Amino acid sequence: MIKIKSKLSQNPIRSWCIHQSLDYPWRTIIISLLITLLVGSGVRFFLIDDDMMKLLPKNLESRISWEAIQDEFGSTEVIFIAFGNEGKSIFNPEAMATLWDLTEALETGKQIEELNSITTATRMDNLDGFMEVDDLQPERNLSQEEVNDLKDYLDKNTVIKKRFISQDDQYFLITVQPYNSDGLNLFRDELVTIADPILAGYEVHYGGMAYVTGTMPAMIQDDVQDLMKVGILIMVMVLLLNLRSVPGVAMVLMVIGLSLFAMIGAMGWIYKLTGSDRFLFTLANTSMPIILLTIANSDGVHVISKFFRELRAKHEVRLALGTTMDSLLVPILLTSVTTIAAFATMTLSPIEPLFGYGIIIGIGIAWAWFLSSLMLPAVISLKKWNLESKAITELSIFEKVINKLGKIVLTHPKYVFSAGATIVLIGLFGISKVVVDVNMSKFF
Repeated sequence: MIKIKSKLSQNPIRSWCIHQSLDYPWRTIIISLLITLLVGSGVRFFLIDDDMMKLLPKNLESRISWEAIQDEFGSTEVIFIAFGNEGKSIFNPEAMATLWDLTEALETGKQIEELNSITTATRMDNLDGFMEVDDLQPERNLSQEEVNDLKDYLDKNTVIKKRFISQDDQYFLITVQPYNSDGLNLFRDELVTIADPILAGYEVHYGGMAYVTGTMPAMIQDDVQDLMKVGILIMVMVLLLNLRSVPGVAMVLMVIGLSLFAMIGAMGWIYKLTGSDRFLFTLANTSMPIILLTIANSDGVHVISKFFRELRAKHEVRLALGTTMDSLLVPILLTSVTTIAAFATMTLSPIEPLFGYGIIIGIGIAWAWFLSSLMLPAVISLKKWNLESKAITELSIFEKVINKLGKIVLTHPKYVFSAGATIVLIGLFGISKVVVDVNMSKFF
């Protein structure tokens, strides 16, 4: 370490970091992993929220009115179930029996407060000058004549018919309402679990904001997973092309994976400790993992790429790694701090999930810096590197391209500046063409 110290800056903080990673690599790795596991263990408290209303500011007048209505009258959310077969009339004894079975099954649901269908509706007939009130569907098994009589009644009472029958007489419609708007995913899951087996022989269509909202937790999870899979696949391909080292790529992935784990765990812990809805994972948070992936990837790639360049020049792992840490610790720290500060401005947003977004992604960025500055160099120091491999001895495709671009910038600065300014002006003009769309249905 004395030999290395003589060639590095004497800044005490940088010297301490280099000393920990190079002289005590196993201790540094174990402590880093234990702290990451402790923070990441909060993942068990991590919750995905399906309430679209939380995407609106709390002091928004329309939200206040909506919540007041919900408190006074209960849930106004409903799920629509339409079933039938295209090209075939729904007015037949089999379909009526299925409707009866479905209605009875749904009435036993723990999340279901009320439902409306032909089975639960009533009819009023004039008999000998008296008004007779009876069930629209008095029993499960009806003859075709009784079904035809029911159809005739609905044809004469179009207001009732529009509530329960499609215009082409091919589908029944049932509306189902939960006790409250909390946990609509449970309401949606229970309803689908009950309905699907009973309606196995029919085309089934579910609708309504309650259904969409109840589907959101699974949809958000699938969306994030798909984004991460595509992002990691593209990233690995680019890294392999640039670094040409499987261990190097694996080390970058290590930083990314542990940073994501710590970020999600921190979100769970903060929600557990504060109980604040700001730290629930909503539709607004779906970009968090992919953004942290790119930032953590950048930190890791900076360290690995710089290490390879130094190793190419110095041919000594410890000296190359010490030089790498000495030159990158401050730049990566400053980059991380400024990025955290930028995301921290989201805490000023009146939209609650964005407050949590800014705090949590800041924690993830800080963790990526911590891992890439201490744990990653420690892991690199333990690896037996082949100094004769192409990854060390030869420039990568990207390095060659950057070298050529650097020469162009140095030899033609005016042209480069003019081209950049032109692109910026075009972008500024495009700002006036931005359209703000608040249609929630276009979220999906």
